[in-house]
Amino acid sequence: MSKSKLGRWIGFFFALLVVVGLLMNTVKDSIVKGPPNVVEGYEPWDEELVEEFASLPVQDGGRVKPMSTWAGFELLAINGKRKVRFETDGDKVKLTPTEWMLDAMFREGVANEMAVFQVEDANVLDLIGVDHSNKKRRDRYSFKDLQPYLAEFDRVRTDLVKKKQDEIELDLIEEQFLGLDTNIRSYIELTSHFSPVRSRMADKDSSLTDELQKFSSWVKRWRQLAPLFASSAQQSPDGADGLKAVATNIAIRVGDSVYSEIAMMPSLDKENPTWPKRNNWLMEYMQFKADADEDQLEYLTEMESLALAYEEGGQKGLLEAVKAYKTKVYDLMEERGEGATLEGEMAYYRMDYFYRSLTPFVLGFLVVSFGWISPATRWGRVCNRIGWVLLIIGTLLVVAGITHRSILMGRPPVGNLYDTIPFITAIAIIVLGFIEWVTKRGVCLGLAFFLAALGMFLAMWYEESKGVDPMNPLIAVLRSNFWLATHVTTITIGYAGGLLTAGLSHVYIFARIFNIDEGDKSFRRFMTRIVYGGVCFTLFFSLVGTILGGVWANDSWGRFWGWDPKENGALIIVLWTLIILHARMAGYIKEWGIHICAVFGSILVTFSWWHVNFLSVGLHNYGFTAGDGLKAIWSFYALEVLVIVLGISFAWYENAKKKQLKSA
Repeated sequence: MSKSKLGRWIGFFFALLVVVGLLMNTVKDSIVKGPPNVVEGYEPWDEELVEEFASLPVQDGGRVKPMSTWAGFELLAINGKRKVRFETDGDKVKLTPTEWMLDAMFREGVANEMAVFQVEDANVLDLIGVDHSNKKRRDRYSFKDLQPYLAEFDRVRTDLVKKKQDEIELDLIEEQFLGLDTNIRSYIELTSHFSPVRSRMADKDSSLTDELQKFSSWVKRWRQLAPLFASSAQQSPDGADGLKAVATNIAIRVGDSVYSEIAMMPSLDKENPTWPKRNNWLMEYMQFKADADEDQLEYLTEMESLALAYEEGGQKGLLEAVKAYKTKVYDLMEERGEGATLEGEMAYYRMDYFYRSLTPFVLGFLVVSFGWISPATRWGRVCNRIGWVLLIIGTLLVVAGITHRSILMGRPPVGNLYDTIPFITAIAIIVLGFIEWVTKRGVCLGLAFFLAALGMFLAMWYEESKGVDPMNPLIAVLRSNFWLATHVTTITIGYAGGLLTAGLSHVYIFARIFNIDEGDKSFRRFMTRIVYGGVCFTLFFSLVGTILGGVWANDSWGRFWGWDPKENGALIIVLWTLIILHARMAGYIKEWGIHICAVFGSILVTFSWWHVNFLSVGLHNYGFTAGDGLKAIWSFYALEVLVIVLGISFAWYENAKKKQLKSA
């Protein structure tokens, strides 16, 4: 086998290994091995009920969204994935987020049996004394497993919060504990939402009227009834047992109401953009510390209708109640001008554009990679044609996903860190596709597939690791569609240019090392010209984006430049591309030099685009993030440094070999 053919096979398997590694890294956080969780006697939810409940609105994160979206991110944050799997009566069950939310809200006892709390390291549970001897180090636990330790959770949380207030840095286990504690409190919020109104005040054969059997009726009449309860407390037990029992019942329900911060119903005041959350209002109202609130009373009444419908009529009763409630709420939202995008958002998540695009991207990468083995044959040409079809399909899915998101959000496609990932991926695919269409060399086609798969895996990993809805409204300083469409879009295109240019240089370096180019000088000149053009592309968009960012900063913060880490990162990219171009023009660097410098440029782009979000300093604090992302960044840096070292070493080896031949 020739050296060039061997190099192609090595390149193919290396690229395949990278793609498989990316896939495994993306899904590893949601995979927990071990015996299946068992929930005996589970009753599936009616499909129509699930569909109707999924379309109910929730105000969360500053916007109105479908229940399905909200449930998906709640489950993702707690469980690490959007599915709940368990066994019941020997059958395997897989729940969607909406089905899980129905269980959490209406069948608390069943939901408590489901192992949905993902614990990354069992050492976290040592802080509260949980026995995990029969579990793996990384495993999932049910609320039933953790419920006996809630008091310990409160104690440890209080201690850790105090440490943070004292500016004492927490270790990884302590940070993970706070994350688990947050997830538990979120879950309690879900399961306790209907607790005050889950059942009637008394049995049906009670002397209470049908109206007074509803908790909401007692709340509405509380101002008139409270003196009666106060006087009963002073009477003998024999004469006031009935009232005292009712008072105790009310006290328990009020106590259960303080956890809920879920906003499922619009305010009756059309001018009030904030939907009511129960929080402490009910307790303060019953203690005469808060006034009557029409929104809260109506909200309590509607939630009671849903809860009693399920309690007394099962799934059929709940379905009818959900339909009636949905009609009422949608009418309210229409009057308020809200909720126009709910159906569109549900369609967006059903389409799952970015996940679906992985199929043509990964398949296309494999097809084109097989074509590399015999590029000049009919087989190679057929692989390229198939690759073009798959690239177009995948690109259309990504562009459609970006467009759909922009329409739903009502702003340009780059407003947060997540948005930039599919946007940069789309730019890289389109630019590389255009270069391939013009040059027909086959190189850019394979690289487009590789970067596309990399981008989609990164988007999936980021969304799953954060567990936060990336379509939530931006902070105030970013709510300018003009500047988002100019500065942020332009600078992000610059990031895309730097990364795709580095990708091309990787191809050049490995083609030289493994002799894949078979010494073809025209191919080497072609790659160098393309990379030179990529550096110019990166410089133009980075420079314009940086200047526009300064203008925006002057308008928002009153200064053009403040040496903010994000600003410094953009400036570094501009300066580095200028250094490359001037060094090339002056003859200080030649082919090897420009490609090695372009690879180093990918490190600078990654620092500006991603790494500065971990520094926790600067005015660009809308991008702060944490977690395993920092490890991934340092791994990427190490890989790029390795490529640079290999490139420099091989360039030195080639130069030494040439000198030896000349001297001979």
